[in-house]
Parts: sequence; C-alpha cells; structure tokens
Amino acid sequence: MGKKNKRPEYVIICREFNRAAARIDITVIDKGVTDHLTDSLIKLHLRDPHKRYFLTLKKDFQIYGAVWKKQIETMDIKNNKRIVELGVDLE
Repeated sequence: MGKKNKRPEYVIICREFNRAAARIDITVIDKGVTDHLTDSLIKLHLRDPHKRYFLTLKKDFQIYGAVWKKQIETMDIKNNKRIVELGVDLE
C-alpha cells in the first residue's frame, strides 16, 4: 500500500494595510486554494498594492503559522524559503 500522489494543500496569508484603523490586518485563507484563486489574487494585488498575498504549504503553516503571521506583519521574510509572495516580480 503505497502513498497516493496527492496535490499539496496550500494556505494563503493576506496582509492588508487598514488605513481607517491605522493597522495591519492579517487574514488566512486555508480552504479552496486553487490555481484559479492564486491567479486572481495576483491580479488583485496588481490593482491594490496595499494587499499582499503569501503562499505556503498547509502542513508548514500548521507548524510555523504564528511566527509567519508576525513576520508578514513586519514584512521581514527575506530568509524564509517556505513562504512565496504572490504577484512579485522576482527578477
């Protein structure tokens, strides 16, 4: 009985600057993360740069999620290879 080749599950973390409240809001999307949703969020980021989206594996987020939310809040994620920012040109 071998393991089935299952597509990994992802979590998207949204960082939004809430101007009205003068704070940063962090939202986690952990259901229904599809390629279509990811593409839509990249397009949304291009229109509204105050919203930034980060993609990571669900299993990693279950372990490191609290730390990552703090990193994303302060935008200090330079050394974290397990988080990918959506919509950023990596050139």
